[in-house]
Amino acid sequence: MTVCLLLQDGNIAPTVRSFVAMNTNFTILSNLPLKEGPIEETLNNTKIYHTAVVKDIVSLLKQITFSINRRPNTEDMRLKITKKLRRIKMDGNTGHVQLSQKGKRKNVNLYFTAIFGEMTQEIAIWNASSSEHFQVCPRKIYPNMTYTFPLKGRRVQVVTILEKPFTMYKIDHHKRTGNDRFRGFAVDLMDVVSKRLGFTYDLYLVHDGKFGSKTESGEWNGMLGEILAGNATMTIAPLSINSQREEAVDFTKPFMTRYISVIMKKTKSETSYFEFLNPLSPKVWICTFGAFIIVSVILYFLEKLGMRKKKDYPSISFRESFWFIFGSLLQGNTDASPSTVPGRILTSAWWFFALILISSYTANLAAFLTVKKINTPIKTISDLPKQTKIKYGTVKSSGVMAFFKNTKIETFAKMWVQMSELDPSTMVSTTAQGYEKVKKGNYAFFWDTTVSKYKTIEDCELMEIGPRFDPKGFGIAVPPGATYRDDLSMAILNLSDTGKLHELESRWWINRKCPDMNKASGEETSELQLENVAGVFFILVSGILLAGVVCLIEYCTGQVLHLGKETRIRRNKSNYI
Repeated sequence: MTVCLLLQDGNIAPTVRSFVAMNTNFTILSNLPLKEGPIEETLNNTKIYHTAVVKDIVSLLKQITFSINRRPNTEDMRLKITKKLRRIKMDGNTGHVQLSQKGKRKNVNLYFTAIFGEMTQEIAIWNASSSEHFQVCPRKIYPNMTYTFPLKGRRVQVVTILEKPFTMYKIDHHKRTGNDRFRGFAVDLMDVVSKRLGFTYDLYLVHDGKFGSKTESGEWNGMLGEILAGNATMTIAPLSINSQREEAVDFTKPFMTRYISVIMKKTKSETSYFEFLNPLSPKVWICTFGAFIIVSVILYFLEKLGMRKKKDYPSISFRESFWFIFGSLLQGNTDASPSTVPGRILTSAWWFFALILISSYTANLAAFLTVKKINTPIKTISDLPKQTKIKYGTVKSSGVMAFFKNTKIETFAKMWVQMSELDPSTMVSTTAQGYEKVKKGNYAFFWDTTVSKYKTIEDCELMEIGPRFDPKGFGIAVPPGATYRDDLSMAILNLSDTGKLHELESRWWINRKCPDMNKASGEETSELQLENVAGVFFILVSGILLAGVVCLIEYCTGQVLHLGKETRIRRNKSNYI
């Protein structure tokens, strides 16, 4: 409830005291600036209002001087006095004094003084002749003031910020009004708290889209600025509690603990048509090919020099020796086989070698082609300052930025220099911009684990990198000295003790639809795609083409030989005749 009192006499103190006793916040409107501070001093100051008005009237009359004729005319005197009064401009006890052509006071200031609890403060000045009229006064903070404002039965203003999954728009929010436009963990929490404490609320978004930090001019922006300006009764958002913010406003008991981590886009593995070659390293492939050549040559000489048990058993030619070793490696059959004892010993060793090699290759190939793996150049947060390809940053005027700015830890201090001085473009204005840069790639975003975890659930292309650091609590911010902070804290503790907070968290964070790439299980394997085995088909097609070319060469060579033979026969016949 808002009450406005127009200060017209000095006997306003009893009325004000009665409203203060009822815990009512109200505003006094007067053309006399009231003294800021404790309420009793302000009430004592209002008693001099009549005296100030009388002094200004006397000062006006003193400035009216003119000569009186022998026969004074009342009408002439009235005109002269009026003309003199219109010309007078002075700064009196009640502000600037100046009369218009109609004899009314103009260019007057009206002072708006807010009374909350036991304190008074000037909140705005209205000027009749100014184009902007209103001049808002900066909010002053009294460290030990009491802000009496019972919540029960009231309708209060609650400021928040769009941040998944705390506060989000509903899909059809443009068709809805009021609190029904929003959904999320913060909205559910405020619904439960408001019902327990018996108050209603209007939820609205912070105008500048900031959480709240102290500017260079000493003023606060974001949601904390809304609280200190008196626009909002409390906040409900992922607003972390730190020492600087605690000096400006009061916080309830934390309703959630957050850490800081890094969220990045998952590194996609490069697909190769010859991926079937990956199970063996290039060195193994070279050694295998070398062993094939060496064993083939040795087998030929062993068969050539060794003693065969059966004299009529055909020996292996040099070409057949290569074909036999190659066929054994691929578990194929050939017509020729070793007949000597040394040759058979060498063949047995080659078969054992081929058995182990082929078995290892098959097992490793199955893992390479079916199990998804993530290979990222950034394993931990400490890897970020050691490279220059991946940029990193966070949100301006946020608690995360305050941590990097004030930290004494060497690793994080280097990151802050990189973010703020060397490459300030990495800093973003909102979390939405941060996650958009992450989606584009080569960017790491420092943010709360509560939000990042939800992002990894919502988008399977994103991943969170640890270790987590800087634990802090999320609390509800209220004006300094607000007595209803204790009521809100007790409600939060009660929700935690009864498990209601955990139930609300489970509603928004537990359901994970993305596979966990850090674990290798049968459920996380994928079917083979064409690009995974396309190289095998290329080899098959190459073999077909090579066989066709060789066949064509042999056919052409045979035809040439055949024609040459027939030519020689005809020539011999002609010579014979």
